Amino acid sequence: MTRCRIPLSLLAIAIAAALAPAYATDTTPNDQGAAPQQAADQTPAASTGQAPAKKKAATADQASTQNAVNLSGVVVTPLRESLQSAQTLKQDARMVVDSIVAEDIGKLPDNSVADALQRITGVQIAQGFQGETSSVVIRGLPNVITTLNGREIFSGVGRAFAFQNLPATAVKTVQVYKTSEASLPDGGIAGLVDMQLYRPLDFDGSKVAATLTGTHSKYGGHTDPNGSLLLSNRWSTDAGEFGALLNVGYDKQRYEYNAVWADFPKVLTGGNGTPIRASGGDLISVPNGWGADYNIGSRKRQEANYALQWKPNKDTEVYVEGLYTWDSDRYNQPYYFSFPVGVVNPSSLSVSNHCYADQLTGSPYYGQRICDASSGVWTGDTYAATSTQAHEQWGHDIQNSIGMKWHGDKLNLSTDLSFNSSSFHDQTFIVDTFLKGPITTVWNGAQNWTLGGNPQLNPSNYYLNGLFQTWNNQRGEQTAWRGDGTYDLGGDFFQYMDFGLRYSDHKAEYRGSVEISTPPPGGTGQIALNPNPANQVVARFPSGYFCSQPTTNAIPVSWLSGCYNFLVNNADAIRGLYGLPAGLAAENSGRFYHIQEKSYAGYLQFGYGNELFGLPYDGLMGMRVERVKRHLDAYSFDASSGIYSPLTASTSAPVYLPNLSFNLHLRDNLQLRVVAAKTLTYPGFGQLNPSISLNPGTINRAGAASSGNPNLKPIRSNNYDASLEWYFGPASYVSGGVFYRDINGYIQNYITDVVIGGQPYQLNSPQSAGSGHLGGAEFAYQQFFDFLPGVWSGLGAQFNYTYIEGSTRSPQYIGGPITASPLQNVSKNNYNAVLMYEKYGWSARLAYNYRSRYIQGFNQPTVAGVNDEIKPANQVDFSLGYDVNQNFTVVLNATNIFGANLHQWWGDGTTRPRDIRYQDRTLGLGVRFKM
Repeated sequence: MTRCRIPLSLLAIAIAAALAPAYATDTTPNDQGAAPQQAADQTPAASTGQAPAKKKAATADQASTQNAVNLSGVVVTPLRESLQSAQTLKQDARMVVDSIVAEDIGKLPDNSVADALQRITGVQIAQGFQGETSSVVIRGLPNVITTLNGREIFSGVGRAFAFQNLPATAVKTVQVYKTSEASLPDGGIAGLVDMQLYRPLDFDGSKVAATLTGTHSKYGGHTDPNGSLLLSNRWSTDAGEFGALLNVGYDKQRYEYNAVWADFPKVLTGGNGTPIRASGGDLISVPNGWGADYNIGSRKRQEANYALQWKPNKDTEVYVEGLYTWDSDRYNQPYYFSFPVGVVNPSSLSVSNHCYADQLTGSPYYGQRICDASSGVWTGDTYAATSTQAHEQWGHDIQNSIGMKWHGDKLNLSTDLSFNSSSFHDQTFIVDTFLKGPITTVWNGAQNWTLGGNPQLNPSNYYLNGLFQTWNNQRGEQTAWRGDGTYDLGGDFFQYMDFGLRYSDHKAEYRGSVEISTPPPGGTGQIALNPNPANQVVARFPSGYFCSQPTTNAIPVSWLSGCYNFLVNNADAIRGLYGLPAGLAAENSGRFYHIQEKSYAGYLQFGYGNELFGLPYDGLMGMRVERVKRHLDAYSFDASSGIYSPLTASTSAPVYLPNLSFNLHLRDNLQLRVVAAKTLTYPGFGQLNPSISLNPGTINRAGAASSGNPNLKPIRSNNYDASLEWYFGPASYVSGGVFYRDINGYIQNYITDVVIGGQPYQLNSPQSAGSGHLGGAEFAYQQFFDFLPGVWSGLGAQFNYTYIEGSTRSPQYIGGPITASPLQNVSKNNYNAVLMYEKYGWSARLAYNYRSRYIQGFNQPTVAGVNDEIKPANQVDFSLGYDVNQNFTVVLNATNIFGANLHQWWGDGTTRPRDIRYQDRTLGLGVRFKM
């Protein structure tokens, strides 16, 4: 495999470009502003007592000059102060770190922690089908470890935390570590995200702060409240200094997230199975069918966090702190679809001039020229249906910890004991209904389609089909202890030594139900020309069953599906009608696993520094060693007999993770970083489950099967980073960097056509993809234009750009040829552009986020290949605040103000549409109070 490495000459060019303006400017080093003394204590390592990096390069006089504040009449305001704090964290960090800091108590730059992360250089996000950000990747990789106040936190049976579970109002700082060092927890080849909450000793005295906002969503059609309240105080007594803090938050959202889709592309055939060819003899590619998938629901999130601190003297601190989050979501997921292709001949058809070789492996037409159709009409005995999935979900994330820090003249020690508990529960109840034929499906191109004559509007046309129900319960628990220390060596080269130990006992358990579609009593009859009249929906349920569903630009006419409340409130009666017992479905052994994972880790690391050609330098060299002992309980599946049998497996393996960094201080405000480290990511717990879960097929689909792979190994990566950073003023800097990841064993999911028990299934399973690489470059710029006259001096701007390129050698499909293919989730071009203003009590931010097209995943082979690609919804957000007085602020927030939507295609190009997902627009008005 040929790998495209970023030439080191790019870095040399960047250095030269930065040095010229650096030495030409007349700005003194003072102008970079003060570095808050607590900044170094906000890193994950330092939160448990780790000492900050020591720069021996500068003399005491230089240090005092560097930390002096000379704002030349500029008033320090919340937005500027937050950007300055983030800049200081970046400048003083021992690694490559980017941060966001809350502008004020309860005010991150966006409505949620997950959304705010997208403003950080190199971080990309994506929304899930429930209308909120659910995916966060760093430089194109999803393998991220998450920490809260420096200690690991996770959600459900996952290894990472669901950022949407934590309200933005609770967070003080979010830091993204793009490089690793020995004192940081391992587990993320992409990086580490640490969320810092407020503590009482962060404030000078008592503090009361509250937020209250009403947010209206365009598609959700409601205005919903969210708010928070923080109470904090500190006291000086004969026994030392005490502090106590309590913060609570509440968020409600009624949402609507609609998607319209075209099914996988295939060779167009008539009702007799013979290909229908274009006039020139070419094959024709047409979607297998068309449909809609809406998600309409109401979600609540509640949060509480507390912190108690005691400092009996200036060298000792004892703390107890915790976080509790609860979430619940009730949502209706109605489906609407038609599958006429290959069942009857089209009555009209248009074909585009976009042609290519058929890529469906194993097909008798493989390699033949095929052209994409652009519209068509099908009429006859075909299948069209609607369905309602009624979901009820709830869960919690809890972390409590107790710890102590002690600072001596040369030795600093800390210890921390934490307890994590997380759960997630899902119950889904589904009733399918089909439409009496004949059906006319009119495809107008892309995802735009309708049914001729609109039979979907008449309740009498609907007949009962299958009942499907499923549930799953996820639980995760962890007890973790760590002890850390730093010893001041005081040498001319080796300056200090970091050391520490960590123990973790992590348990993950997943249970799920049997998943079978049960036909209605007496059967369906002949779908769709002669259905069973006894199962006409209005005959079985004379009133209250149907609800009218929303329209979209792609499907402008409404349709009917079961009402959410009717299904939930009458679930047992409907089960009885279908001959099923009351209550939830039975548990499925194939959807059970219990994994216990114990890890033992230790690290030793040296901080060094001196001068090179008169220029000060410093850095780290260290090693982290960890052994993981894993025990798995699950069930294996015998496809010939259909029997599940108990299975146990144990593994124990050590890992060695060295790191080396070098920071050269070209000037007090100009520095070069070079970092190399080994990192790894362990397979997800669900990915290790060896059993097979089966969901039998339907009239229009093969069955769905999924399994894990207990033989998966950790993903390993050799990471190389270099960055140049110039801090030329208060809240103002320019930085550029290059990075390279040499990855081995990247885990990707594959979909394979299999036959189990004589029935066709599409099996989704993870495999270690082999060797690969990811490389790229980053650029970031931030500045307030204080030199402008009058009102214009409040203007500021932020811009960051990340270029990413990567591939991996992996099978094209399981058992297929080894090919070099792009990595999933990697957008080559990513940037944020933000225009800011803060003056005269006004604070405004206009932000645009861009992420280029990327491969979402690899599917079963089709005529278009094995991948599908996404063009994200690149949106513009706006926020505005006005300080009525020093205690009271009015805020306005608007997201996706131009209504950007997400588009997805099968393969490359734009002639094989898959999804269009309608992203919501929100407008929020609220107040913040503090005293």
